[in-house]
Amino acid sequence: MLSPSEEIKNKLDIVEVIGQYLKLQKVGANYKALCPFHKEKTPSFLVSPARQIWHCFGCNTGGDIFTFVMKIENIEFKEALEMLAKKAGVRLIQESPQARSQKQRLIDINKEAVSFFEKNLWQNKEVVEYLHQRGLKDETIKEFHLGWALDDWQVLSSFLTKKGFKPEEIVAAGLAISKKEPINISSKSQKTEYVIQEKDIYDRFRARIMFPIDNPSQQIVGFTGRVFQGKQPLKTIKDIERIGKYVNSPQTLIFDKSTVLYGLSKSKPYLHSEEETLLVEGQMDFLAAWQEGIKNTIATSGTALTPYQLKILKRYNNTLILGFDMDEAGEGAAERTIELALAKEFSVKILRLEEGKDLADYLLNKERKGKDKLIKQAESIMDFYFERAQKIGNESNIEGKKAIASYFLPKIKKLTNALDRSFWLNKLSRFLNISEQALGDELNRISKESSLTEIIDKDESLYQFPTTQLQPRIEGIAERIISFLIKFPSLIKEALDYEEYFPQSFQKIFEIMKNISSSEELCGENLRRLNLSENLVEKINQLALRADYETEIVEKFKVSFEEELLKELKELKREAIKNKLNEIEKEIQIAEKENNKKVLEELIKKFNQLSKELLS
Repeated sequence: MLSPSEEIKNKLDIVEVIGQYLKLQKVGANYKALCPFHKEKTPSFLVSPARQIWHCFGCNTGGDIFTFVMKIENIEFKEALEMLAKKAGVRLIQESPQARSQKQRLIDINKEAVSFFEKNLWQNKEVVEYLHQRGLKDETIKEFHLGWALDDWQVLSSFLTKKGFKPEEIVAAGLAISKKEPINISSKSQKTEYVIQEKDIYDRFRARIMFPIDNPSQQIVGFTGRVFQGKQPLKTIKDIERIGKYVNSPQTLIFDKSTVLYGLSKSKPYLHSEEETLLVEGQMDFLAAWQEGIKNTIATSGTALTPYQLKILKRYNNTLILGFDMDEAGEGAAERTIELALAKEFSVKILRLEEGKDLADYLLNKERKGKDKLIKQAESIMDFYFERAQKIGNESNIEGKKAIASYFLPKIKKLTNALDRSFWLNKLSRFLNISEQALGDELNRISKESSLTEIIDKDESLYQFPTTQLQPRIEGIAERIISFLIKFPSLIKEALDYEEYFPQSFQKIFEIMKNISSSEELCGENLRRLNLSENLVEKINQLALRADYETEIVEKFKVSFEEELLKELKELKREAIKNKLNEIEKEIQIAEKENNKKVLEELIKKFNQLSKELLS
């Protein structure tokens, strides 16, 4: 019987899975792409459909569909298994409710709450009508599981307790609030229990349109609730401030609004393919954009974008288009986001909407609909800064001029291109009616601001992939030679005289290569027949993929494979001799310290022989 992971591998094609994240280009029997795990201009990331593996020859990482999903999503194997099982339609054996982890219990509670909220929504015509007025279609409402929290203090809590969840679990999920501090009971076994009765809790979300928030595995981890009072909406600022227009789930074991991005689970394939990300504030703007076909969109949930979230977005592409509300608060948020994004080496643009408070309202106008029309309106950050500078002071008096210059000159200072600096200095000069020379002097006086890259990201390490140690040069040469031999087994005769120079880690594979037919391909059934260890099979598969990568390079430069192999074999010999000379040199130093003349004489003789061989 196949294990769940084997069954998943049999049902899913690695090309289709990775193709949801990267733009794959067919090259012979394989596919290639720019590696998402390191910066590169020339693709060195290869995917083999025949072997169902991937490998990047730039950062030397690779594996199967599980390792790829784990790295790209920054999740553990269990989460990758669950995600891919869902895609493959493979049923994983579920643990009993009693044995499930606390986190899983919270996810289960949220799942039940979503169903409850959704049912309520479709029974309330007034709420559905409001969503229609905001431009949302039924299919969008259903696709994103929008719901309605009844204007009742305990209806959700009662529903969930009847489903078998404890009051303290409902509080832990952030769906209810306890009226009093829980009683802490400690036993000899040091276990801690929180005793809360159903009457002690009340629902957190009441009379609100509910937006479920999921994680990359499409598990519901939290909610945003938008207040809705029907025929008598809350209109005054005082009313809204009193109860909050939007309320998010609190921090829980599974939810942190500073790390979650609304819509990412659905939009991530489009972030790769479109090579730019439209970042908006709030769920309604996201849903309006998504419905309009602008799928490369994500939204924050009532917080400024954090370094943590930027680290996530960096996996998909390097261009951010900020679609924030362009009131004073929105412009301030945009400026903070720009600074952080530039620190993470993003290219940043600003989407300015001439009319309409937000993107959702803007897209209600049919004439403005369409992805191309919208994205073309994005402007450079310097245009944004310049327009913002003009609002800071009055250019007709000296104090106003100073205020504008003090704001905008540091922005010019950060430009790395001299022509860009000259252009904006000239534009500022004409606007303020101050000579470029005077502004240039002030620009030079400005002390260099702290580098953007110094912005502290306390969670940086959470999203860094582990770095691999530098591969010894001889290992790299041996790897390239073996990959040639896997691709062209008939060339093995050329390598036989160099067998002693291969590192120990390649001796076993070289031995296999000697004993197979010159026309035999080292994959599939042939590998299984050899009854090799799993690690060795994995190594051979990786080398076979490298063979395809090397073939492309050799053919590109129109070089003979045999000539290239001979060149590498000679280089392997030289590198092996140099390594041996280094070892002998260390032994000579020890012999000299110990005054062992006989050993010293033999070592010097051996050193001289190898030196001559190296030079021959």
